[in-house]
Amino acid sequence: MPGLNMPLPDSSFDSASRPLRRLGQNFLIDKTARDLIVNSADLNRSDVVLEVGPGTGFLTEVLVTHAGKVIVVEKDPRLVRLLKRKHGANRRLRIIEGDVLNAKLPRFNKVVCSPPYYISSRLVLLLVSKKFRKAVLTLQKEFAERLAAKPGSPDYGRISVMVQHKSSVKVAGVIRKDSFRPVPSVDSAVVVIRRRRPEVPVRSERVFGDMVRFLFTQRRKKVRKVLHQYLETMQASRNIADRTAASLPDARVFQLTVSDFERLSNEISEMRCEHHE
Repeated sequence: MPGLNMPLPDSSFDSASRPLRRLGQNFLIDKTARDLIVNSADLNRSDVVLEVGPGTGFLTEVLVTHAGKVIVVEKDPRLVRLLKRKHGANRRLRIIEGDVLNAKLPRFNKVVCSPPYYISSRLVLLLVSKKFRKAVLTLQKEFAERLAAKPGSPDYGRISVMVQHKSSVKVAGVIRKDSFRPVPSVDSAVVVIRRRRPEVPVRSERVFGDMVRFLFTQRRKKVRKVLHQYLETMQASRNIADRTAASLPDARVFQLTVSDFERLSNEISEMRCEHHE
């Protein structure tokens, strides 16, 4: 995938907007990259958009011209004050000061943002637990590739399964690192996540998540062996463990498809019911 055009010249930041390393702040300054992000979101006046980490409002100022309402969540009080000065009078914009990972979020149907890299994994897992139609996220390129990874590939892991369980994932384009200030050490990518129904509805999301987490601690081992270990933690009988494992393909953990994990989760949920009867 080709990179985008050269960014605008760097602009000077005053004390109210100077990026803070401890908060992982790298501000987007490339208008071409911004266009890619906004166009990928297919926004209209019926959309309520969540933007995490708006920074100085470079993306925000375009979102409010396309969406019916934009909700921004910003942790840095300096930037909250800056956003209120610049956009506070806009009735389409709601500014929430706080940590998105702990904040009580109002309803939204789309997510469009360039969040700090260090919260990417937790943010994505949080978002897929919510109800929305589409998310367009600018993430570290390597992490974006993990989200979209296919079974059997080196990048395929727990986060791939958890996101693809309820979503389709596509990498829409690459954003070069010099599109941000300060310049990060790696390139970014725009990821489009569309919510969909699971191919195999699971009986328990908690069991599904717990099982996927455990199995990927030993991603290159045979599924049957790791599954036995997982079932032992549940104090399941050997007969039940053997019966459940017998239905599995002779594959390694990282070779299972998302639907394989979903079906296995349902078998374990059923087994747990039998075990407690």
